[in-house]
Amino acid sequence: MGRKRRPPPLWWLLGYVAQYQPQALLEQCNAMGIDPDTLYAASEAAALSLPSPLYRRLSKAWAVQQSRQRRGI
Repeated sequence: MGRKRRPPPLWWLLGYVAQYQPQALLEQCNAMGIDPDTLYAASEAAALSLPSPLYRRLSKAWAVQQSRQRRGI
């Protein structure tokens, strides 16, 4: 029998769930009594406080993802 799997780091899980399972994340926030608007506000504040090169990378990654979704890749 193999070893028990270790879950990924929490920061990675948050990024994955936020990107690929946003509805599940919001439902869990509601179940835990966390206001999703606070989560969105924290995300926005973190993005806006990034240095310009990191913010450009973030916005380019978003644009590429949206383009791929429109093209159906």
